[in-house]
Amino acid sequence: MPQPVTTFHSHSLSLKTAMAECLADPTPKTVHRLRATIRRIEATLKLLIDTADLPTLPKQFKQFRRSLRKIRRAAGAVRDLDVHCELLATYKTISDATVLEKDLTVQRGRKEKKLQRHIQRDARDILRILDKLESILAPAAELDLSGGSLARAARTLLAPALLGLDPSDDEGLHSIRKACKSARYIAEIGCDVSKTAASFTKRLIDLQQTIGAWHDHLVLLNEAQTSLASDSPLTEKLRAQADALRRKAESKAVRLLARKAPTPISPYI
Repeated sequence: MPQPVTTFHSHSLSLKTAMAECLADPTPKTVHRLRATIRRIEATLKLLIDTADLPTLPKQFKQFRRSLRKIRRAAGAVRDLDVHCELLATYKTISDATVLEKDLTVQRGRKEKKLQRHIQRDARDILRILDKLESILAPAAELDLSGGSLARAARTLLAPALLGLDPSDDEGLHSIRKACKSARYIAEIGCDVSKTAASFTKRLIDLQQTIGAWHDHLVLLNEAQTSLASDSPLTEKLRAQADALRRKAESKAVRLLARKAPTPISPYI
């Protein structure tokens, strides 16, 4: 059965590698790996707080999140620009696309330097905390959770995160995506051993990607409105696409919210 502590060790190694690689060459792939790995570690630690008897873990988890906050946000800023440049490639035949791409490329250069500064400043502290977390988690090294239990854990985490969110509101819809992402990182730990976990993970990824496509277009539209003329054909095209993607994303989010919330289960074994 899946062992969350083993998963943590794997993510910890990936984080160390990603930070080193971003210092050397912050490619889009490397920056994405850094950002996603941080989120996966956070989700795994949340799971262990609920399932393992480790009294000192919550406090150390908060310290870990504080240490990583600036790196996570800086990586997110670079990643957003990478996604926007990828999106622009699909509009390259439209006037003004090249102008906006050049502007985003300049922004990307500034943001990647900011990310590297945060890594240089905070990496030593993060590595120290990772070592401390490994010691704290050692007593739970043999903790096994079934794939079905991990799927239930993900649903239990997701339910309160969705309370009060309105998919007709832009911020609410974006928050639904973030909640699905956190739940997905827990469910996917059990994907290799459970059809239930794999199915739930697939559903969360689908919704996450649908909402993400809308949000990426929305943010890129804002960039275009700032950088280009008000009558830019690219701006009009992005607005039409963002509106279409929003309708699709809201429809899927409404279906998710209509599902009955699961009964909390603790521990998930």
